[in-house]
Order: sequence, then C-alpha cells, then structure tokens
Amino acid sequence: MIQLTIYVDNISAVMQVFTHIRLYTSSSELSGYVHLDYIVLVAGKSVYEYTHVDGTSDTWYRSSYWSASQESSLSDPVQGAEPELFHYPIYSNELDFSSSEENIIRRIRRYIGDLKGLGRLYIDGSDEYTLSSALQPDEHTIDLGEKGWPVYISLNEVEKTFLSDPVVQGYQYLTFSGTLSEDDVIDIWYYTFKFSDREVYEAYGDTMIPPGLTSSNVTQDHLILQASIDLLENMASADIIEDGAVIRDDQTVYDPSPGLAERDRTIKRLKAMLDDLIKQYKYDMSGLAGVLID
Repeated sequence: MIQLTIYVDNISAVMQVFTHIRLYTSSSELSGYVHLDYIVLVAGKSVYEYTHVDGTSDTWYRSSYWSASQESSLSDPVQGAEPELFHYPIYSNELDFSSSEENIIRRIRRYIGDLKGLGRLYIDGSDEYTLSSALQPDEHTIDLGEKGWPVYISLNEVEKTFLSDPVVQGYQYLTFSGTLSEDDVIDIWYYTFKFSDREVYEAYGDTMIPPGLTSSNVTQDHLILQASIDLLENMASADIIEDGAVIRDDQTVYDPSPGLAERDRTIKRLKAMLDDLIKQYKYDMSGLAGVLID
C-alpha cells in the first residue's frame, strides 16, 4: 500500500482551466502507464493525498491536470511512500493537544529516545493461543501485552471510535462493553511507547524551574530539557529496582548494566546541555546602569 502526496502550485489559476488531478501508474519508470484514478480539485487546497492499496515500493506514478475538454502534460515519474498505518488512526486520542503542545511532546520524545512504535493484535478465532493469552477472565478485556494506546480498533469489522468502548486501562488493557468470544474477529493497531503523550506533557507541566533561573527568565527550552531529565531519571530508578540485578544460570547471563549505563550517559548529556543553556539566561543584564569611565 502506497500513499501519494500531490502539491498543486497556484490552485486558483489551475482551477480556471482544470477540474481534476488524473493519476497514472506503472511498474516501470519509463513506460506502460495506465489510468489509475481522479482526484477532485478543491478551491484553496494545495496539498492532496491519495492511497493506492495495491501499490508497492516498486510502483511508479505520474499525474496530470484534467477537465472534460482537455488534459495537461504528465508530471515526472515518482514513487510514493508506505503510510504509517494500513488503517488511518480512527480511535480517539487520550487528549487533543494543540500544535504547540504536540511540538513540546515531540521534542521531549526525541531527547529521551522514546519515539512511538507500532504494534498490532489480530485475533480471528483460528489462533486459540493468541485469544487465550490476550483475553482476560472477565471476557470483556483484551491485554495488548505491552504499553500502548490504540489508534484503530475493529470488532467483527465494526470500527470502535469512542473512548467509552473500549475503555483503555493503564495503557495496556482494553475493556469492551460486550462479552468477547472465540468466534469474534478483533483487529487492534496501537502505538507503543515508554511514556504516553499525556504523561510526557504532564511531566513538562510539573517541571520545576531549574536552579539559577527565575520565572522571568526561564524559557520553554529550559523546561523541555528539565522535563526530559526528570522522565529519564524516573525511568532509570524504576529499571534499577525491577531489572537492576545480574542474573546468571548454567548457560546464560542477563546483565542490564550496559543499558542502564547508556541511559545514565544520556541524562548527564542533557544536564550538560541544560547547564549551558542556563548560563545564557542566568544573568539579566538589561537592568544595569552606570557611568562609563574611559
């Protein structure tokens, strides 16, 4: 499956002549193009997306402007990109963040190395092991098996689009309103992470002003770095308590110390970055006054 992004320069001028974008596809870059589909031009809209379900990384595309009376020349051949999800995200977000809040969350995720992954749980009744391992004794709850937040859920091909059904419990369990059975077909796509968007943004909101700064000279960059350090230190403390011991048997050795040491180096690096940034803002020189002596 391939997603195409098409940019229309000067949409108002184009729509004076044409009504559609016409797409062509081929397995070869230089020849063999056949008509694929039309995209309706919309006033004021300069970016269009098209999903080709049968497309692969080897598929080529060209496009033209089209109307019932004429068609422009074809664009240069291009290849699309695989979309992030086969199903577009449809289950509700835990919280709806503004673009500025999303930028803060994204920056913190990069600092702490907690970029979202993607998981899928598919149960069609034929895999008894998957059903028995995922379905809880209450017959209403599915265990994702790892921490995450669903972005697409369907039960017997009916999409679930509300937080109330299913309810997400602890970023790992999904509790449905009805009883689940072995005959049900369950399809769940979900983002994986160490911290949810809500947890990341709450850490930012709870962050104390770093020492040496005041409310008048602290910046968003300071708070983002401090929140990143706080999250990593909390993660390190939890991992040391839960997984800090070296475990050895006759054949294998489990030693978490390299990972813990690398996280410690990351914390130290972020603290050094914060210290350097604090030095730039620590002293407010704007209020100084005096006499220049030559």
